[in-house]
Amino acid sequence: MDNSAVKTQFNQILLAAKERRGDLSVDTMIVSSHLAQMRTFMLRRGIEFFAEQDSFGKRKEFLAKVCEDNMLEMKFESIVDYFLCDGQGLFYFRPNGESYQILYFPQDSYRAYRDQNGELESVVLVYSFNVKQTSALSDSYTTQQGGGKKKWIQLKVYKDRIEQTISDEKIEFDNQVGSMPFKMPGQTETLTNSLGYIPAVEVFNHMDCTGEATGNGEFDWLAHQILYHDELVRNIRKNMKFFGNPTLVSSRPKHDIVDSDSDSAFRPTISSQAGFAPIGGMGRSSTRVSQPFGASTIDGQIKVPRVIANLEPTDRVSYMTPDSVSGDQNLYVKQYRSEIRLALGGVDDIDINLASTAYEIKTLYGRVAATAEKKSRNMFTYGLCRLFAMMIYTEERNFQDSFAAAINLREPQQPLPEEFEDEKDFEKAEERYEAAFKRFINKRDKEMRAKLDEGDIPPGVTGLIPDGSTKVSWRWMGEVFEDSTDDVLNNSIVVRNLQELGVDSIEALKYLFPGKTDEERASMLSGYPFRMVQQTQQSINQFISLLGSLYQLPHPQMPDMPLASDPNLDLTGFLYRSLEFLRKELSYSGTYKSSSSSSTPDSLSSADQLRAERGQPTRDEPTPNLPGINGPGTGPANAGLPGTGPGSAGFGTSSQPMANGIPGTQRKPEYIQPLPGPGFTLGLPDDANSPGSYSAQLGFNGPTGSPDLQSPSFNPGLLGVPGGATPSERRRSRRKSS
Repeated sequence: MDNSAVKTQFNQILLAAKERRGDLSVDTMIVSSHLAQMRTFMLRRGIEFFAEQDSFGKRKEFLAKVCEDNMLEMKFESIVDYFLCDGQGLFYFRPNGESYQILYFPQDSYRAYRDQNGELESVVLVYSFNVKQTSALSDSYTTQQGGGKKKWIQLKVYKDRIEQTISDEKIEFDNQVGSMPFKMPGQTETLTNSLGYIPAVEVFNHMDCTGEATGNGEFDWLAHQILYHDELVRNIRKNMKFFGNPTLVSSRPKHDIVDSDSDSAFRPTISSQAGFAPIGGMGRSSTRVSQPFGASTIDGQIKVPRVIANLEPTDRVSYMTPDSVSGDQNLYVKQYRSEIRLALGGVDDIDINLASTAYEIKTLYGRVAATAEKKSRNMFTYGLCRLFAMMIYTEERNFQDSFAAAINLREPQQPLPEEFEDEKDFEKAEERYEAAFKRFINKRDKEMRAKLDEGDIPPGVTGLIPDGSTKVSWRWMGEVFEDSTDDVLNNSIVVRNLQELGVDSIEALKYLFPGKTDEERASMLSGYPFRMVQQTQQSINQFISLLGSLYQLPHPQMPDMPLASDPNLDLTGFLYRSLEFLRKELSYSGTYKSSSSSSTPDSLSSADQLRAERGQPTRDEPTPNLPGINGPGTGPANAGLPGTGPGSAGFGTSSQPMANGIPGTQRKPEYIQPLPGPGFTLGLPDDANSPGSYSAQLGFNGPTGSPDLQSPSFNPGLLGVPGGATPSERRRSRRKSS
């Protein structure tokens, strides 16, 4: 079998497992069994995300709300299947009203491009959705299963903008042929990326020793072995079907042993004896002259009479049952399946009878748990947790901006070099901006601390309160094998023994509550530890009684002085340490982590964010300069775009500055343009001009007219929210007016 045939057949097995399709011809269950086992140990009783630092308790509520709005618990099983089979994937989020929309893209649905530092430079996403057909178009288009016309959407996400293309034709990545001028089918709309960074995280299942993300799937390197096992199982199934029924062997003629199934063997029915026949024939033969059920028996098998008479002493009648599957063949297939499951890091559940006790079974599944934990860390720790950290970072930035707007504190506007003819004027404006921005930050932070201490947040403030590190972690809500009462009792005994040895209570409780954080364990210790107090008090009394005995005994070397006068026998430090231990046991509290302990996303500069809002190309982003790729002689990355080139370089040129010219069209931010989810069917009304219809710039059933009049930046009432624009847009409009 050539490589193309092997790849096609193997992809069919993976496709059947990922999409759970039963119409594909697959005989081996290795892929499906391993995926089911990994799902069980990767997801267990559920996944809970939490911020490692949450002083106000709002971050946990925010993460729970985002997970609930996106129904992540229902999508995790499919995400695990695609992640393991493809070997890589991409998590992407987008602001959607008061929450965020999280999407997962398999390997074939996205392309990620990075810079020299490994940061995402741009992301291209492609998926499909359906649109409800109107009465005028329902006859001219072929509707899908959901009663809608399938459309494809492509998102090109940059740090400063998002280019959305919606097309009736399927968008393929192969159509983008390098630098050749290729026009993508469909209509494109360019939006401002209000976040200032690419809200996406790419996850990988396998990485080699060099750190290269290979993107190999879980089963790619065992493709030939899995296909060979599939062939073995298919052959066994054929043998079972062919040799499964016994064969009748006899020395007598066939008509003496087997009932005849010919047409002459006709038994009339009650209706035929009564003379009934079909009216007009109706294409059916009468039961008076033919069998009602056809010429053969119902089950299609031959009949052997229960009693065979007139047997001679030399006649032989018996059944011969062939061995359809030999023992060696069955043992070989079983061992081959176990070896493949072992190579994948799992355990063949059929061989679980090797373990005789519950502890041995739990230990045998320890290899599965270790493999699943590593893959869970790849998908959650380096994927979704980083995505949630970006959301918290954005929400805290929204809180700071909305708080400044609520107290009527205006942020100074960043000067742009292209707005000045003289470089010295720009440097003076830059110095004034830095001083004004520093005063703005100091006043905002001072007012924020005062309001937080008073517990009086001004109305209209949205987002999360800044709280240091934005790092997010995850944990399982329950284990696959729940601890019995004996296990819990043994763990509590270990905790008590560790505390008696002087181990810190928070460290000792890790054996009893391994899934909780140190802050949660500290909050659990808010009760009164009467046993610890009693034992500590007894130890203090023992030290005091020992000190009294030392005062009563004379010193051996100085009989006129008590033994307690010796400096080497000073017990004061022991008393201080006992009181310090008691004070700590009665006043546990969490620790604070500064924002320096968490990484922030690679965002645009304030000047580039201002240019992005105005629809101008960015300038502060460094462009890669690799010899042989885009070295000397290669034009800039933004060559040919509006606002670039020698005519708009700003100061130092003979051209007019952009401040004296006509400003470009301001882009619409992406958070007021919702996206349909993959596979959704949009129920668009028949009236194309209705307010609930989708944007006309996306190519279907949208309002018509002047785009300037219908742009949300000119007409905030189109946003469909109470009071006009959203708080984020009102905040940005105030920043622009300042």
